[in-house]
Amino acid sequence: MPYKDPERKKEWERLHRTERLARRRELRHGQTREQMTRPIATTKSSGGVGFLVPLVAGGALATYNPKLGMGAGGLTLVVAAAWKKNWVWWFVGCVVLLIGLLFYFIENDKTDDSIGSGTSLN
Repeated sequence: MPYKDPERKKEWERLHRTERLARRRELRHGQTREQMTRPIATTKSSGGVGFLVPLVAGGALATYNPKLGMGAGGLTLVVAAAWKKNWVWWFVGCVVLLIGLLFYFIENDKTDDSIGSGTSLN
């Protein structure tokens, strides 16, 4: 495609106009086909209470086994930090971690008896 001479450039564009238009049409058609096959991801969750499911599941896990709950909460916080997730991930991670810690210390208080620890009660 000669660019040095403006007259030759105009002549070349005139001669190859149909080819260029066909190529543009083909590219546009390919883009629309690609958009139709790939669904558009929505940024908002439906209902606004979608974070309650992992919160309840994490809370149930923390009550069943506090160490697993602390691990799940900590892992959620690591994922939220690494992939720069929104505030909901941070909130769920903190709550699950706190519930796990709470139940962990409650279980340890039940097992810590002063009778079996070697102290005398005179």
